Amino acid sequence: MKKRIMPFVVIIALLLATPAYAVSTRLISVVPDIQFSGTNATCMALITANKTTDKISATMELWQDDDMIDSWSGVGYGYLKLEGDATVRRYETYQLTVSYSVNGTVKTPVTIDRTNK
Repeated sequence: MKKRIMPFVVIIALLLATPAYAVSTRLISVVPDIQFSGTNATCMALITANKTTDKISATMELWQDDDMIDSWSGVGYGYLKLEGDATVRRYETYQLTVSYSVNGTVKTPVTIDRTNK
C-alpha cells in the first residue's frame, strides 16, 4: 500500500509546485494630462489597448473655450503616446480632448480641464 501512495504524493506535490499563469485581460486605458510652465503647456495622452496587436488611432486637441489652440495625432499598436507643446495664457482654463479608435471602432472621447495658475 505504501508503494502505491508514494507516487501519487509525488505527482500531487509536483502539480502544486507548478505555477499557473492566468491570462489577464487588459482594459483599454486613456490617461490625458496637461502640465504648465509659465505660458507653455505640455499636453500628453497615453492610450493602452487590450492586445499588443490592436491598432490605435488618436487625435489630441487643446481647447480654450471655443478656440482650438493646437492638435496632435498618431497611430500605434498596443499603446500610443501622444505629446505636444502649445503656447497658452496664464490664469486661463484649458480643455484637453482625446478622440481615439481601436481597430477602427470609434471610442468615447476622454476630456480633462486644467487651469494654468
